[in-house]
Amino acid sequence: MSLQVFRTVACKLAIACCALTILSCGRSPLAPTTGRVLVYVSENNTRPAPGKTIEIVGTSLRQDTDENGEALFIVSAGSYVVRAYELGGPGPGFPFVDQSVKVERARTSRAVFNDCTICVSPSE
Repeated sequence: MSLQVFRTVACKLAIACCALTILSCGRSPLAPTTGRVLVYVSENNTRPAPGKTIEIVGTSLRQDTDENGEALFIVSAGSYVVRAYELGGPGPGFPFVDQSVKVERARTSRAVFNDCTICVSPSE
């Protein structure tokens, strides 16, 4: 094979490899298949509510909100129910409040809850 033919074949092979790499972006088996759920709980819609228990229903994922009222979960892409426990509301407090979230891969979905401590009736 002549040097000219070798260079032509090598160039075409390099172009084909580059094209395949570009076309496979986002569909690579190495692309992330997980997303994040960032939960924020406020107290009376004014400040963060630390120490609130949050779980992703149907999984073993459960944690308390941090000092910023946040809890972060890493989950597979899909639909989930986020549950926040012991939030105050009008009248007696709720044992839990649910919120549905859809999680896309490599994205952050958010769930926001409010712990209304001034809403709880004074007789409790």
